[in-house]
Amino acid sequence: MFSKEDYRNYFSEMESIFKESLIIYTDLVNELSDQAARNKLLTLAEENMDAFNFVQKIKGNFLQK
Repeated sequence: MFSKEDYRNYFSEMESIFKESLIIYTDLVNELSDQAARNKLLTLAEENMDAFNFVQKIKGNFLQK
């Protein structure tokens, strides 16, 4: 069985991964002038942000118990 600390570390690592990729997507979007590429990256960033928010919600719910 995993401890709360194990779950906290797991979710924190997932948050870190999503946060790093969001930073990369944002930096790329800010540098691109090609609208088609920007739109694709914005879509990826939005999906990544949704996943990040989901992980934060699950982390909060899971660790409250």
